[in-house]
Amino acid sequence: MKSLYVKYVSMLSVACATSLLSPVVWAQSPTFDVSGQWALRYENITNPLFPTTDNRFTQHNQRLSSKLQIKTVMKWSQFEVVGELGDSRVYLDNDDPTLGRSQVNTLEPVQFNFSWLGSDHQGTGLSMQKLSVGRFILDFGSRRVISSGYFRNAMNTFDGVVSEWQWNDWNVHGVYLLPVTRLPGDAASIDANERGFDKSYSERAIYGFYGASADKTWQLQTYWFDEEDGPGLNTANREFLTVSAHYTLPNDTKWRADAEVILQSGTRHESTSPSDVTEIDHQAWLFHGAFGQMISETTSLQAIVDLISGDNNSSDGKNTNFDALYGVRRFDFGPTEVYRTMPRRNLVSLGLKMVSKFTKKDNLLIRYLNFSYQKTPVGGESEIGNQIEFRWRHQLLPKFRLEFGGAYMAKGDAFAQGDYPDDTVYGYTAFLLKF
Repeated sequence: MKSLYVKYVSMLSVACATSLLSPVVWAQSPTFDVSGQWALRYENITNPLFPTTDNRFTQHNQRLSSKLQIKTVMKWSQFEVVGELGDSRVYLDNDDPTLGRSQVNTLEPVQFNFSWLGSDHQGTGLSMQKLSVGRFILDFGSRRVISSGYFRNAMNTFDGVVSEWQWNDWNVHGVYLLPVTRLPGDAASIDANERGFDKSYSERAIYGFYGASADKTWQLQTYWFDEEDGPGLNTANREFLTVSAHYTLPNDTKWRADAEVILQSGTRHESTSPSDVTEIDHQAWLFHGAFGQMISETTSLQAIVDLISGDNNSSDGKNTNFDALYGVRRFDFGPTEVYRTMPRRNLVSLGLKMVSKFTKKDNLLIRYLNFSYQKTPVGGESEIGNQIEFRWRHQLLPKFRLEFGGAYMAKGDAFAQGDYPDDTVYGYTAFLLKF
């Protein structure tokens, strides 16, 4: 499929050359827009969430996370250039082994892409709206498959080509992406907030389509993920198709509901070891559903369920653990980072969620979830625990927002083990400044 990448780049080159020949282009002046934001968050936890006997873990951990983003957009006639610098750093961490590339990415160009702006035709038929090449931050659909990550301190980025099309009343994106690996990757460099140039690998690619109806009630995605070992890259040789269908009930009544089904089918190896050359089947699935209503003009209450396939047998020649790819999970299962929350695999999650915008400046989330395994680990227990979570956002100024949150996990038999079997208590305070 590398020929597809070459085809997209060739199309962009022809479009640019054609536009540059137009005298209208040279008569126009470029416009610039510079914006940014700075997020700072302090977190504290007592008793790690997951069972461990590793002496590198301590009963208490804290972390101060800083994420700065500065973005510049230049537009000139039918051309657009986007550049964005990201700086994600961590301080005060108690040498916790969970600190990794997802938290630290110092002084990195998280976006740098060049676009040709096509037709703005909104009628029937098919028309290209935009064709872009470079590095991107992307959020598609529910963000359970491809997302940049908001709560997490370091962002997912992708090198490649993105094309945007209008097809009748549907907005469609075609993508060929090389996921970017954040560098450096060793623990000492990450702990010291050292920087290295992130890179993508031609041996790892994801390509396909995302489509959304005009009102976004329907969102469809299909991607082929393909990876193999290469210089400096050990992989599980994953090759599988991911298909997603997501429906959201329009907000023109008091009822609130959405549902998503994601299916995966293909092959992979059991591990990333170069000596593992055995190909096994990969068949996995996910279901998310939420249903409720507005119980007042400013408050909604919903019942929520997440069913995600798992695997408890590594010797049967197949893998049924759902692969989260480049999705994020904070909005489904609670805070990531220091708290870490549940991974999107082998999970049954049932609960209630209340969201209240009780003033124009305040947004309150309260959520209860019961977690258990979809497939109980051999010799283990099924009940993970009961979690209560809250998050309160207050817009103190037009461009300055305060945020407070926390979670409490009453551990079930599956998690009340190891060095820290007691319940987990977690809290954070944060602010977001936009400029």
